[in-house]
Amino acid sequence: MSSSTATQQDSPAIPAAIERLIAVIAAQPALAQAHRSAYAEAATEEDEEGALWTLKEAIDWQSGFFVDWKDSESFVQCLQQLAQGWGASLSFGVEDALDEDFLDEHDVPELMQRAHAELAAQGLTLWNWDTEGDCYAGWITRSDSAATVQQCSELLGVEIREGSEPF
Repeated sequence: MSSSTATQQDSPAIPAAIERLIAVIAAQPALAQAHRSAYAEAATEEDEEGALWTLKEAIDWQSGFFVDWKDSESFVQCLQQLAQGWGASLSFGVEDALDEDFLDEHDVPELMQRAHAELAAQGLTLWNWDTEGDCYAGWITRSDSAATVQQCSELLGVEIREGSEPF
């Protein structure tokens, strides 16, 4: 574990930042409570990768996405499910976003940009964070949560951007 990660994990600001993120990424209060419990359980284990990775495990496919760089189908499926949780619809600008030809023509960054624009029109923001690898991860919040997400990004020492700027 790097010394910067150890410092981050030891900081009392980290649990507060995770709590604030959970509050803005969970579409319903009951889901936020479930995420808090899952995070607390997972955080007691040895965590060499950092708090955001533990959060990813606690929210995956319920309030967040994590997909391989070439898995556009899973990205579309997960984002459509997450959008529904927020009472939004997500078509990616086509009649059938799961059409094989459409998926073959668009990679995850392109789909992320489409989803970001479509969600913005519905008062939501799609976020992604730097996994430092060949995967994409993130979540959806209400558009008025941008300042909270950016503050948490700084506290966690992880770059988080709107989906209009995929990593």
